[in-house]
Amino acid sequence: MTGGALGGLAFVAALASATAGLAQGRVDIRITPETDGLRVAYSLPRPVERFEFDQKVEVIRQDTWRAPDDMMLAHGVLRRKDGKPFEAFQIQVVPDTAPRDRSYPALTRVGAGWQVYGPYFRPVDDKPPVVARVIPPRGWIVTPSETKAGNRISLDGWAFVGPGAYATRAAATLIASPAIEADLAARIAKAADGAAEFYGRRLDVRLEMAPTVIATRVPTFNAGWQGDVSGPVVSLRFFGPDKAASEASGQTAKFVDHEFFHLWNNRVFHSRDGDNEAWLHEGMAEYAALLAGREQGELSEAEVGQELADRLNSCVAALRSKGLAGDPPRQGKAVYDCGVVAQWSADLKARAASAGRRDVFDVWRALFAASRTHDGIYDAQGFLALAGQTDAAEEPLRLLMAPDVEDRWGRLTAALNGLGARIVGTRSVDAEQADLLFHLERLVCNGSIGFYGGYPKGVKLDTGDRCGPLNGDPMVDTVAGHDVLTDVLAARDAVVEICAARGEVTFTYQGKLVATVACKVPLGPRPLAWNVETWRQSHADAH
Repeated sequence: MTGGALGGLAFVAALASATAGLAQGRVDIRITPETDGLRVAYSLPRPVERFEFDQKVEVIRQDTWRAPDDMMLAHGVLRRKDGKPFEAFQIQVVPDTAPRDRSYPALTRVGAGWQVYGPYFRPVDDKPPVVARVIPPRGWIVTPSETKAGNRISLDGWAFVGPGAYATRAAATLIASPAIEADLAARIAKAADGAAEFYGRRLDVRLEMAPTVIATRVPTFNAGWQGDVSGPVVSLRFFGPDKAASEASGQTAKFVDHEFFHLWNNRVFHSRDGDNEAWLHEGMAEYAALLAGREQGELSEAEVGQELADRLNSCVAALRSKGLAGDPPRQGKAVYDCGVVAQWSADLKARAASAGRRDVFDVWRALFAASRTHDGIYDAQGFLALAGQTDAAEEPLRLLMAPDVEDRWGRLTAALNGLGARIVGTRSVDAEQADLLFHLERLVCNGSIGFYGGYPKGVKLDTGDRCGPLNGDPMVDTVAGHDVLTDVLAARDAVVEICAARGEVTFTYQGKLVATVACKVPLGPRPLAWNVETWRQSHADAH
């Protein structure tokens, strides 16, 4: 009996050691494509009682992963139902049944082939080496592949497993499902090849591996598209009818241009404080995408100017009195908008100082070169120094970064005009509509406020039961007697006078009174809006 107890303890100790790290061998993963999905076979170096995956993604695994009949998979942990140890198992993976906003799909069909998200297959314990290899049919390719032979893939991002005929290789690699129409595929390829060549040449840094775009269609999902990037691969998934994909082609080209820049500023080099300085790396990628679009002929000078006007106006609304250095936006659209304004300012400074021989790419190239002495890490301080920020009162980057600057936007736009832009003040229907409706809702609401546009004959207020006379999410088409869609500027002017006189503002819809709101609080200053007539000097671009 004593001997039996000692033997049991020895076995438990050996099993605990193996479970603690699988550290004395290698985890082999063999991925075999099948008609309906993938068969993924694991071979472990030692028996274990549980196998834990690195990413939990319960909703994905419940939807698409099938454990063996004698095993159970829950919350990212696989066990035998009888509790016994195991050292090999197989998982069947089928395509996702629905798109999800915040989770990568595990498996997406690309014609006869598959797009695979590698990180879901990693074990949580990263101490033993993990080797993942695909066993493809004849004529199929595996890309990106870690080696030229063996079809070994990294588990750091997307991989394509499918017919080699789907691939077109140039400066970038495009994998296009046969369901992607030719003109859409050509536009994506143009953006991918153009961005890869343009960024590599202007930054003077070549990527170790050609970037890849995988474009496929999921006809069973509702119309629209999703795009994301993982590893050196951009994924574009188009849903619903062909027409929707064609109409989105301009957006997808811009998306590819943006995400390809991140292969440089987020993978080769890295932002020191990505969360608190998100405006830096996102602004770089977004502004680079505008320059790449102009280089490719995707955007005209006027269209770039309109994009910059939209970004400037949105940053004005988001940043208000705060500066980027004091309390920068850390998420949402303002990260991109204010980041673009910072990069545009740096671009204009570089162009003006060199009579067009230098531009923002020279600033970025110097920033990345300097980061090599710090393990490839760059930060806002280094960017601002190389961009030529000074303490001069009318320095554009100082005006953007510093908190509590009097007349920040008037002075900033004047400074940019002095560097070759032409920015003029204007009234904005969208900004004044939002300012007007928010002001009136705040007078009577207790809680969140908002409204929904996009209706042909009015707007729908988002008031629920929080807003007294405006309760019930009513539709309205006039405010103070003026059409809230076609005569917004006059509506705001009228309400300014009513509120100054402490009067009442009426809301109507299709000729019927909806509500009356007493206004005893004056409206604030009119929302600032700017129109960009010229976004840079006309001298030749830097190259």
